[in-house]
Amino acid sequence: MGMAGGWLLPSLFTQCTPNDPGPEINYAGSVAIIGAGAAGLYAADILRSKGIKVTIYEAGTQIGGRVKSLRNQPVTAYPNIPLMSSDFPLELGADTFIGTDSILGKIVQDYRLATTEFPASANHYVIDNTAYSATDWGGDPDFAAAMAFRQNLKSLAGSSQSVQQEIVAAGISTRAHSLLNGTIGNLYGADNDLAGAGALGEAETLRTGDGKVLVLTGNPLQELLISRFNGVLPSVKLGTPITSIQYGADPVVLTAQDGSTFEANKVIVTVPVSILKNGGITFSPGLPGTHTGSLAKIGMGASFRAIIEFKRNFWGESVGFIFGSTNVPEFMSMGLNRSVFNATLQVTVNGAKAATYSSLGDGAIDALLADLDLLYNDKAPNPVGYGTKYVRRKVDPVTLAETDPIYVMEDWTVREHILGGYSYPLPGATNDDRKNIGQPINGKLFFAGEATDITGNSGMVNGALASAERVAEEVVKSILEPA
Repeated sequence: MGMAGGWLLPSLFTQCTPNDPGPEINYAGSVAIIGAGAAGLYAADILRSKGIKVTIYEAGTQIGGRVKSLRNQPVTAYPNIPLMSSDFPLELGADTFIGTDSILGKIVQDYRLATTEFPASANHYVIDNTAYSATDWGGDPDFAAAMAFRQNLKSLAGSSQSVQQEIVAAGISTRAHSLLNGTIGNLYGADNDLAGAGALGEAETLRTGDGKVLVLTGNPLQELLISRFNGVLPSVKLGTPITSIQYGADPVVLTAQDGSTFEANKVIVTVPVSILKNGGITFSPGLPGTHTGSLAKIGMGASFRAIIEFKRNFWGESVGFIFGSTNVPEFMSMGLNRSVFNATLQVTVNGAKAATYSSLGDGAIDALLADLDLLYNDKAPNPVGYGTKYVRRKVDPVTLAETDPIYVMEDWTVREHILGGYSYPLPGATNDDRKNIGQPINGKLFFAGEATDITGNSGMVNGALASAERVAEEVVKSILEPA
């Protein structure tokens, strides 16, 4: 039975009994946390376990931030969900995580949840509108050069150029540019011409662990977060977007969008970097130059995701990711090793192309199917595209005629309290910029979230969790060692 079916384990490490000693830290004040994503929940969990009073203010109507399961979502939000036949959880946020030995990997092991690995050997790569495995591309010199560039991204640490500039400087054929955009820029939330090569190389140098790409086979990640951090859920105030933080005095005053105010002695801000950059929250006093200067070096671009069901798998039963299509940098075969159907593709597009799909509205699905038609068809003189041919469609109950495709679409770019996918470094940025953004201010204002991660895991749930551990330590230190 999955978590949604009633198997909700208690939050680990934070449960108390009547015979437990008093709080580890005797603190009369309170901590406000802005955002109930992975970083906010984990920071609250750590502080609560030490006896510190926390309240989490979440702008949206559910926890998890950009981690969102499609199970049990309102039909009005995603009207096609009841029609989807897949026998596995569907995600619209962080569907994969990296490392069995990562923070999230260890939580998954503690809960004894089943996972499946998406090995590199299952990846297919697109050149000239043809998708092959690395083995099948083995004799192609342009593919070999592109893969060597990708594998040596670490060597670009210190570069002030964009990834695309480095690709051109390396003499990589234009045939393989889309492939590299799928495996680098799109992976990190941007296009290769926007992402800074030096900071990405530095991040891959800093990242540790076994590097395995894993997916939960029986439970959506959002439900894991709900279960793991259930002890702090009563402290979450949903639908409470904070728009102003006055931290010049004690207590700190928070003002919500509806004008209501709240007080706390310390505040942890975990909102997306896009909200910090566009003034979605105003700070009084204003943020120091070290913060604003480094924020200017971190971007957060358009991000579009869709899940489309098909009547049959035409891309390969053993295929995991398909990287490098001209218009769709990443397809993911969501049913690999976890579905008897294995006929669902997830599309992830970041950067300029995401903005293009966003502008198409529901017409984006036809554009995505057209891209699949180019990749997969019967190769006849008048080829029939498999995307259009095999997509599952609604059936008119009267005429029994097939009508619209069955899909789910999420445009993170237009979500009011998100405004993009995840953070990425601009050319010239370094890991120090993420460190600067996360610096505490006056022992009252603290920052967490994937954009502040300094472990090389920015843009990932593990980065958000690592930032939560860091910020919780900073808050505790400010209590025990006040300036």
